[in-house]
Amino acid sequence: MTFRFDVGGRRWQAVPAPALSRRHKDWLTRGGALTRHLSALGRVSVRVVAERVMPADADQCRAIGVPLRTPMWARDVILLIDDEPVVVAHSVTPLTYSRSIWQAMRRLRTRPLADLLYHDPTVIRSMLVSSPLGPRHLLHGRARRDARDPLVGATPHARLWARRSVFVRHGAPLLVTEAFLPRFWRRLQAAQGVSAHD
Repeated sequence: MTFRFDVGGRRWQAVPAPALSRRHKDWLTRGGALTRHLSALGRVSVRVVAERVMPADADQCRAIGVPLRTPMWARDVILLIDDEPVVVAHSVTPLTYSRSIWQAMRRLRTRPLADLLYHDPTVIRSMLVSSPLGPRHLLHGRARRDARDPLVGATPHARLWARRSVFVRHGAPLLVTEAFLPRFWRRLQAAQGVSAHD
């Protein structure tokens, strides 16, 4: 299927930056449910930070092909491994679709979004794209305030590597952005016993 959405936008790239480690490139491009991949590292749980109506910013509007400041239903969560925050995620769909095609998104509570996305054959996913997020991005703020990653707090200008894609069900887009915390990379390095450059 051809997507009419510009998931890459201006800053997001289909191919991760060449300077990134193999581990970064692997996790930024892995298909399938992120929660399933994380479960190989420990017990995964979901903490809901916010569910609300908000206007889409210009980047989100380009990504899912809607007019600027279209009202969106947004869900922000933290993914944890063994109760340690490792990923902050932000999902948005136009408000009208949150009341129809994507209405189940409003009833997830602490279940992962993957429960909706990977058990429905009518859902189609765009390519994954990745980008470093600066301190102005919503998920960077979530990492500092809600996930309380000490490295992000100590170096507020540090960038977080994130990935995103658009899921489409019956023509209705849902944009999912997932940012990996420094804690995740440290945990992965310790679990795999590899150097920081692998």
